[in-house]
Amino acid sequence: MLTLTRRFVFSAAHRLASPTLDAAQAAAAFGDCQRIHGHNFRLEVTVTGTPDPATGFFCNVLELERLVRELVVAPCDHRLLNEVPLFAGVPPTMEMVVQVLWRVLEGPLAARGMRLVALTWAETEDHWVRLEAPATPAEPRTAAPA
Repeated sequence: MLTLTRRFVFSAAHRLASPTLDAAQAAAAFGDCQRIHGHNFRLEVTVTGTPDPATGFFCNVLELERLVRELVVAPCDHRLLNEVPLFAGVPPTMEMVVQVLWRVLEGPLAARGMRLVALTWAETEDHWVRLEAPATPAEPRTAAPA
């Protein structure tokens, strides 16, 4: 499968908490991350599609960039993620954030002929999560013209 990935980096803060945990449980689960702290988050958006015979593109990178900046980066950059409406009622752990972002991006990308196949959300260079689309029936490989 031919894919294209675009990386976005922005700064934001969060604090990890859960209303279902008492203080001792929260301390054990989240440690120092219970306090507001920031990261230079990295979001990688991977898409695929059917190449347009006229352009050879299945993804207009400028349109992909505009959409992700509008739907994710602008609402989150230099914000406290706990207060961003996208994450209302959701603890902003890596595992939860990537699922919310998938729901935010999947439809708008599909409306422009791009199928979302993976999202990577990283808090640091040392740890990240990756959410991938479920496997689909075998797709023919796109061969380069002879």
